Amino acid sequence: METGRYILRRLIYAAIMMLCTSAVIFFLINSLGNPVELMLAETPGVSQETVDLISAQYGLDKPLIQRYFIWIGDLLRLDFGTSITYNLPVGGMIWSWGLHSMQIQIPAIILSVAVAICAGTWAARRQHSRQDFTVMGTVLLGQSMPAFFLGIILIYIFSFVLGWFPSYGAISTRRLLWGSALFDGLWHMVLPVAMISMFNIATLTLLVRTNMIDTLRQDFIRTARASGLKEGEIIRRHALRMVMLPVITYVGLLLGLMLGTSPVTETVFTWPGLGALYVMAIQQLDYPLIMGISIVIAVMLILMTTLTDILYALIDPRVRLE
Repeated sequence: METGRYILRRLIYAAIMMLCTSAVIFFLINSLGNPVELMLAETPGVSQETVDLISAQYGLDKPLIQRYFIWIGDLLRLDFGTSITYNLPVGGMIWSWGLHSMQIQIPAIILSVAVAICAGTWAARRQHSRQDFTVMGTVLLGQSMPAFFLGIILIYIFSFVLGWFPSYGAISTRRLLWGSALFDGLWHMVLPVAMISMFNIATLTLLVRTNMIDTLRQDFIRTARASGLKEGEIIRRHALRMVMLPVITYVGLLLGLMLGTSPVTETVFTWPGLGALYVMAIQQLDYPLIMGISIVIAVMLILMTTLTDILYALIDPRVRLE
């Protein structure tokens, strides 16, 4: 009963946050002015009648408040409008380009969690040793290095010097690797996934190491050792469960932001994902596309944060009492 009330309360908060976020996105973006006028301002020979006609076509001739409620109503029907630049449904563009973003983001998150748990636990069990200092130095270097600079280094070493992996795109334009679109796509994914993973591994490894050190000092761990359990079994059965709580929170944020944090990676590797589309939409002042991508990123973040809180409460019942 208490768990149900907690979940219901979190869902109500999420709905309120989505509504408030949609208002901020809409009014902030539309405060810049009429996008049609801005796009055609420097185009010679375009009359005001043409501008008014195009504006009416996209509903820009209506009052701002009315346009907001029309936009919200369309969103509830999963209608994100039509792109001004590409004259295509925004929803379809978000779906197709978003899938490309998730192709590199989801494998990077899975790889980051797996490596960070192993490295962080290994370093925590050898605190203040040479191995611990090596892990700490490596992850601190990974955290301090700008993402775009790391991507350029990967391209230079593994693409231009060694020639192992392609430096741009999601698929070869001339000849597929081994004649297979699947293998060719995986081949192109290696460097973008590596770039995303390295920064996430650094942050997650520090998180796992810090929490593992604190957990291994707890009384229940001493009791488990006194009962004769092996160290590896203690880590797997007892310590990791406590360590995974902050990791779940961080991974939830990564999943919620995976579309919003992709522009740098996709720009460096010319990857045709939602982040690259977002940058192009901003450059072209494509309001429907900007608002559509913005609301998708915001909703994903709110949903993943809410799901993380619910999962956190199911794992640790003390959360529901706070």
